[in-house]
Amino acid sequence: MCNPRRVHITATRALTEAWQHLVTRAARDRRLVSGEARVRQSMVGTLGGPALAALESAFANAPEWTETDQGYRCEVEGGYALYDLDQQTLEIVATLEDVVEVEERVQQVLTGEINETVSAEANADYYDDGYGGRTERWAQEQANQTAARRLDELRTHHLSAAARSAEAAAAADIEARAQAAARHRAETEADARRQDLNHQAAARLDTVGLRCRRAFNTVLARAYRDALLAYARRAGAHDISCQDGDDGLHIEFRVTR
Repeated sequence: MCNPRRVHITATRALTEAWQHLVTRAARDRRLVSGEARVRQSMVGTLGGPALAALESAFANAPEWTETDQGYRCEVEGGYALYDLDQQTLEIVATLEDVVEVEERVQQVLTGEINETVSAEANADYYDDGYGGRTERWAQEQANQTAARRLDELRTHHLSAAARSAEAAAAADIEARAQAAARHRAETEADARRQDLNHQAAARLDTVGLRCRRAFNTVLARAYRDALLAYARRAGAHDISCQDGDDGLHIEFRVTR
């Protein structure tokens, strides 16, 4: 065996090749949807001046009722009650909420062509005496094969680079289209869901109304109690008795003239 010799080759290939690349972008849209049904009951003519004054004071001292710009609001299971002091109306509102979440995907096929000239170098060693089968011919074949593999790798790299560059340029537009599609679908499904919730809320309005009226009647009873007790004190009543039981409010007093 003698000192090895080396075959060195440089291979060149002209790349003129069309390519296509599928790009997919997904977008989500999530919305809180609410539906409601309401009914308003007028109290005009049912409450006198002293009772109305006592009612406002009773609302102010009822922790379950919150003051608003128009009056007072009470949250109940499935909805809430609103009492307008000026209009003397009790509004009962049944509410329902749900979440609409959608996902839309947009796909686009990008195309292009590469026109490049690529080169690759390769070496292989051999022996003059062909030791171990390493003849000059064998070395030439090995170098050619190595160079061919490197040219194939360069081809793949250039194709991938062209696709990545095109995807980066088109990504913003494709993402915007996906977001627009998700937004449109979410709006459509939210509108449909809102109508369903409105119908369901209407079906629950009677049940919610019972809870609202119970809360209102509790405050109204306190108002009547306070108004009657105030009247009794102004009239100089004696033996004033006030009992708030499960079956109602019992007030007794004696007025002598």
